[in-house]
Amino acid sequence: MLRRRVRDGVRHHGFARTFWEMAAAVYRIVMELTPARKKTRYGDLDYDLEHSVDTTRANVTLRTQLMATLAGHPYFATEPWLFEQIMQALPADLREFTFVDLGSGKGRVLLMASDCPFRRIVGIEFLPALHHAATENIGKYSSEHQRCKHIESVNMDVRDFPFPSRPLVVYMFNSFPEAVFAEVLENLRRSVEQNPRPVYVAYRYLEFEHLLRRCEWLEKVAGTEHWAVYKNRQIW
Repeated sequence: MLRRRVRDGVRHHGFARTFWEMAAAVYRIVMELTPARKKTRYGDLDYDLEHSVDTTRANVTLRTQLMATLAGHPYFATEPWLFEQIMQALPADLREFTFVDLGSGKGRVLLMASDCPFRRIVGIEFLPALHHAATENIGKYSSEHQRCKHIESVNMDVRDFPFPSRPLVVYMFNSFPEAVFAEVLENLRRSVEQNPRPVYVAYRYLEFEHLLRRCEWLEKVAGTEHWAVYKNRQIW
């Protein structure tokens, strides 16, 4: 995975920028070891305590965080209040939609999405440790509000994921670098071109929103300073 990430980064940005991005990733990991940063890793436990799961970054090993950072960004779980905002920006009737979380980590978004009436929920996570944690969380999760129980975590590279042919909500929380983001969007565009259907792209943390804005087949339908929702232009 890391070899592919470096190769794609060099092709997309050139050697110099890719080198500095990797160096910055190592620096972020070193900063994770400082006492102040260690404390922040335990600041998001309410959701886990309420649902008896383990989705925060508190128990992510340094090795796993290093791998996640070198491949794109450190692992963070989506805040429930922000996810609720994003869900409110989607269509009222989600029964025919498949929810896909690209870079799903330990599966918190998958669990939160299951409180909506999606037809199916799929998470794609390339780090085995995070994938296994997500699988355990899916098995343990229980909520009186849960409306979708067809949930799975898949251990694979997001660039190799074949998008389901049904209407989609594709969620991303900046889990991968710009070159990967661009490739994922192109894969999604081809999927929609081959099989026209409603598709929503929900993006939390807007570092690469310029790539979404460049997609002529997408239009922005909602957003704040923290997130954005795009929809494909109607062609069916």
